[in-house]
Amino acid sequence: MTRTLCFTVDLDRDVNEPIYGSVAAGSKDFGEGNAPRFSSSGKGTELIVELLDELGVKATFFAEARALHRSGAFNFVKGHEVALHGMDHEDFSGEKTGIHMDEGDMREVIERSISLIRDCVGSQPKGFRAPYMNSDDTLMSFLPEYGIRYDSSYYSYMQPEMRPYRLENGIIEIPVPKGNDADGKSMTSYLWPMHEGERKSEDFIALADGLENGFFVLATHSWHICETYSKGKSDDAAVKRNIDNIRTILETLMDRGFRMATMSESVL
Repeated sequence: MTRTLCFTVDLDRDVNEPIYGSVAAGSKDFGEGNAPRFSSSGKGTELIVELLDELGVKATFFAEARALHRSGAFNFVKGHEVALHGMDHEDFSGEKTGIHMDEGDMREVIERSISLIRDCVGSQPKGFRAPYMNSDDTLMSFLPEYGIRYDSSYYSYMQPEMRPYRLENGIIEIPVPKGNDADGKSMTSYLWPMHEGERKSEDFIALADGLENGFFVLATHSWHICETYSKGKSDDAAVKRNIDNIRTILETLMDRGFRMATMSESVL
């Protein structure tokens, strides 16, 4: 029995929200307008990397290229895997913005994003996660042309054995798990509700413990360490609690036999 834990971080602009009629996302309006902000993301990335260094493990950061650059997060993530998450947290499906990008527009975004990531961290991204987990068939069809070899933009129900699988375009899909908690309520392995105070670390440990063999993807957002969607900026105690909760999950699962690895280490 081998259980692999892939800890992933969506490195976004702060509290990103789609803006109808705009390809680029903004940041949730807490009295500062919808202009994108990056400070919580930068600080959150720094704190996550400090924790990972303390534990001696690596993670995969799905970086929105502009956030990677503007937040200064590129100073912290070198040595970890940096994968692709768009340029400006675009909704490639158009579902949230009302703008369906054509292939030329999508290619331009991907090319600019990859170029900026290379400039920031000196490496070519091998993986992709669609912003909002909203992908597009046309986009997926040409990603291999840009060196993208795996994707993590889809959810799959938890099974005792979770394995990556190959899509029609040849890309390896590493799905994000979803399932039910002890009360039968639906949940995914995104830590969002924990950071919002709606779930405990034990819920995510229990979800992962349902895996007997294969891969478990645990996901969070860089900004969510320092800010919540519901209340805005977090105080020092809440920031520490967020990091401590992630530490508890990672340490517990490693103690239970999970091997931590980046996504590219796992499947390529």
